[in-house]
Amino acid sequence: MRHLSSVLFAASVSLSFAACAIDDVDQTDQAATGELGLHGKPEHIMLNKGEAHGHGGGGTSSPNLTNHGGNVLTANKTQAIFWGAEWSSASFAGDKVTGIDSLFGGLGGSSFANTNTEYNGASNGFVSTSSEYLGHKFDASAAPSRALTVTGAVAEACKITNNSPDPNAVYFIYTSTHAGHVSYCAWHSAGTCSNGAQVQVAYMPNVDGEAGCDPGNPYGLSGSQGLRAVANVTAHEWSEAITDPQLNAWYDSAGAENADKCAWSWNGAVTLSNGSQWQLQMNWSNSAYTATGNGCIQTR
Repeated sequence: MRHLSSVLFAASVSLSFAACAIDDVDQTDQAATGELGLHGKPEHIMLNKGEAHGHGGGGTSSPNLTNHGGNVLTANKTQAIFWGAEWSSASFAGDKVTGIDSLFGGLGGSSFANTNTEYNGASNGFVSTSSEYLGHKFDASAAPSRALTVTGAVAEACKITNNSPDPNAVYFIYTSTHAGHVSYCAWHSAGTCSNGAQVQVAYMPNVDGEAGCDPGNPYGLSGSQGLRAVANVTAHEWSEAITDPQLNAWYDSAGAENADKCAWSWNGAVTLSNGSQWQLQMNWSNSAYTATGNGCIQTR
């Protein structure tokens, strides 16, 4: 990605398209303009029911990911930000806050985390299974009525961290804003605070009842539909954000990152290191594809 120097909301962002203030970008414009974080196209696109799940090799050229000169997060950290006054309501929050805490708390040292460990940075090491959860924070101010722009997500993370974000962390912003008028379930990106501090972000809109973001429950797992849906897309964005944190590391010739290539494809329930069980989409493995011709793996 080319870097656009822009000071809006006291932050600059990394993207190929012009940054816009939140109120200047209509929700439906997000998919059209590419203000979404993944190499100029929507990230974690909503599933059209009936389409094929997952992606195989195919074609005459290698479908494998290559490093485009960027670094990875070798030992990452995560923090959840719940934005919107609605999160103080038990009827709205339901089991999602405690569930996301459990998800992030179990990623480190898990067999699911191990699916990312073959990817290394151009000038740092390989991704490890280490993932430290920094807990969650609430922002009770009114969440944007429209979909977040990258600029808005970066500004929120900078505000919550007092312009001191951890450079090894990914800040997941869960808004009360519903995803009903956009064509994606989530995205991740990166930028800098007004003082130049680097920050990685992921935008997680409210996907409660959103058919295009609902993985169903084929394995009979506990938890509400809203939690199961947002947990699945959270794991997707997490895998991509640590292997391509600045949008210049691991993706294929079409711009797809490791989780994109196996989106909406599962192989059973995943048990994390804290014993919690989840339905989490598979990730692409170059080594698995080379060895077997099937690059999508859920654990390793």
